[in-house]
Amino acid sequence: MMCILRKTLLAVILVSFAFPALADDLTIKNSEPAQPPVTLELEELWRRGGDDDDVMIGLPVEALADAEGRVYLADQQLCQVFVFDAEGNLEKTLSREGEGPGEVASPVDMVDLPDGTLGLAEFFPGKIVKITRDDLPAGEITIDVSGGATGGFTIQTMAESVGPHLLMAGSRSLPQEKFTERTHFLAAVDAEGVETVRYMEQVSMIQRPHSVVHENDFLPSFPLASALGPDGRVYTPRDREHYAVNVFHPDGTLDRVIEREGFKTWKRDKRDKRRVEALFESWAGANPETWPRFDLKNTERAINTLHIDGQGRRWVQHSRSNRDLPEGVFLSLDLYDKEGHWQREVQLKCEGNPVSDGVRFLRDGRILLIKGFVVARLACLGSGVATLGEDETETIEIVCYKLPEV
Repeated sequence: MMCILRKTLLAVILVSFAFPALADDLTIKNSEPAQPPVTLELEELWRRGGDDDDVMIGLPVEALADAEGRVYLADQQLCQVFVFDAEGNLEKTLSREGEGPGEVASPVDMVDLPDGTLGLAEFFPGKIVKITRDDLPAGEITIDVSGGATGGFTIQTMAESVGPHLLMAGSRSLPQEKFTERTHFLAAVDAEGVETVRYMEQVSMIQRPHSVVHENDFLPSFPLASALGPDGRVYTPRDREHYAVNVFHPDGTLDRVIEREGFKTWKRDKRDKRRVEALFESWAGANPETWPRFDLKNTERAINTLHIDGQGRRWVQHSRSNRDLPEGVFLSLDLYDKEGHWQREVQLKCEGNPVSDGVRFLRDGRILLIKGFVVARLACLGSGVATLGEDETETIEIVCYKLPEV
């Protein structure tokens, strides 16, 4: 599989994007927040991992909470799910590495399915391995986005589930004689894994042999920053360069577009560019003599991550969220109400490296800080390996915080 993935580091000769038609009456333009900015000092509830803990965490890729306050943490490197109780005590682990029932090889995400099982999303081949809360195998969902076409292979990079709605992102590659057709997609699938709606896609015709790798062919905006609302609506960046979010009804029709006018995307400095170079070098393999030339963007992605909290509000982490922050502030996010109106800028005050660490909103008033989360997520899009150079987190640790009212 590694050889197949490395062969996909090829030069893009043609890229096409599928965007829905846009009407002015569907666009919500936000120029100023309704309320002044606020700084929230997060209250630590518990932490696990770290140098002094007996729990060792590998590469965490997702965290969920249940009604009893347990936190489920999916670990890509260790191929298991940690289950912590409401006080942070380790209750058990679920799943393990392997190819048997209930086992996984490289989980990239985790979903809470409507039948009460947990689903571990596999990178390749794209499927969801189901397990019960008692660690019993519960079947699999094989992802089928082929539309009946034969040949090629599908990888999965993201999955989210709310009620009957199952959202996934990934790419499908169809190798041909002189090029590979790669389609990145964001789609809904049914309980059997068959695609029912396609919300976004990016198609690249990739020539072989390669000499240049274009960043956007590997890091399109929507696989990293899409979210599923409690009513099944899908939130995803409209494109890479602009602060604009497409909101789709579950059936794929465009509900609205939410924009922040006047936003200036962060321009990369030398250190930023070196981080991206280190990432692509880790994907390209160990031998620098075989590396292609990397065609990298001069700016960061306008929108990095979208979070939906338990109240259905949308939190946007953008390209300036981790830049020029006051002392002690980890991230600055934009908070929107359920209709898409910008409420205020919210600064989260806690520990963490804003380059390599990330947060997950647990939808019950808590936030989980995951050290090394950005590195783990980027590994999901490449060969299973990623790096941010000198900004990598050496010790993986999670910290559970209470989010103050805002």
